Amino acid sequence: MSIDAIALIDEEAERLTTALAPLDPAQQVPTCPEWTAEDLLWHLTEVHEFWTRILGDHATTDEQVRAIEESIPPRPEQRPALLQRRTAATQGLLAQLSARTDEEPAWFWYSKERTVGATRRMQVHEATIHRVDAELTAGGPLSPISPDVSAAGLEHVLRVMWPAGFEWIPDWASVHPVAAIEIRPDGGAVRLLGISRWSGTRPRDGKDFDAPVGRLLENSADADGLPRATASGSALALNLWAWGRGAALEHLADGPDTVEIQGDPEAVQQLAALIAQGHD
Repeated sequence: MSIDAIALIDEEAERLTTALAPLDPAQQVPTCPEWTAEDLLWHLTEVHEFWTRILGDHATTDEQVRAIEESIPPRPEQRPALLQRRTAATQGLLAQLSARTDEEPAWFWYSKERTVGATRRMQVHEATIHRVDAELTAGGPLSPISPDVSAAGLEHVLRVMWPAGFEWIPDWASVHPVAAIEIRPDGGAVRLLGISRWSGTRPRDGKDFDAPVGRLLENSADADGLPRATASGSALALNLWAWGRGAALEHLADGPDTVEIQGDPEAVQQLAALIAQGHD
């Protein structure tokens, strides 16, 4: 990554805190409506604490991770204590990232990405996207996101966030492809995203499931016969859109931006369903 991850995570975490600190703790986050401003502040705090422990404990197994999850102290009840804890959590994460190389093994929730580098990249985008959430909660406008970070953020969704969903499909489900989407960033390479749906009935309680998943298609022939559409725009617009923050495009400091979606109505509908799942 040609990005100073340490500086960027630190800056974005500070921007998030600055945006949220003066707000009513109960104010709703528009891009994560199930969260309040206080929930968002706590989320970044616990994320940074969790990955500090993952790296600091050299965790590589699911058993180690479960032990870490069970040992995180509870959320502070008072705002000043939470603000102090957020600062300490971020500094702890940055210290661990500074001490480790990208190639070193470390647990990550996507089995194909179990290195320190995966955590470093994830935390760049985690901090950036949640800073966007915070500034929208505060009424905007949004601080800039660099073209490099935007391009990397879109790539992270395409290579990590969406494909990881395939690993969580239960054994009792069936999967079938439903659409192919060309992702066309301005000045960048065209990527072909395949959307599938997994569905089935959970044996233990009879509950039915039907949900979309997505991953890049390395072979264009895999899209033959599927409904197709295109999603075009700047790297910034596509990045925010792919992370489920399309609402932010109306609040950019340099003016509104858009993602243009065209094609078969069935493909457009399946793409909308995938985007609607969002990413926390």
